[in-house]
Amino acid sequence: MTACRFAGSIAILMSVSAGLADELAPELSVKEVMNSIVTPATNTIWGAYQLETESQWQEVGHAATAVIGAANLLMLGGTGEGEAEIAGEAEWQRYNQQLLAAARQVLVAVDKRDENALSQMGNDALYPPCESCHQAYQK
Repeated sequence: MTACRFAGSIAILMSVSAGLADELAPELSVKEVMNSIVTPATNTIWGAYQLETESQWQEVGHAATAVIGAANLLMLGGTGEGEAEIAGEAEWQRYNQQLLAAARQVLVAVDKRDENALSQMGNDALYPPCESCHQAYQK
């Protein structure tokens, strides 16, 4: 691909991305996302031990996938007062990136059916950004 075509392709992608970003707006408050998605999913992950069946492993995998989806939603902020502005803060974005990374690590542990790694990811990777975010933002 020539440099000119490449630059043109990038310009088109940036234009499409900017248009999509303008159309994206949160439809839930942060509290609704936390109570409906994050808390049940993280409780499933943190409560996972002595997994014996494929169904149990799948439940934990689905929980990690829900956390990933919720973290993506939380990057937009929420409909609550000041939540859109907070979503623009570097600290908020950092916690969300850490949440995403931790949930991805949980999925790796699930794929390997490695309960020790699952426990370690839950405690050492997932818990810290959750707790830190609560300390900084929970009212």
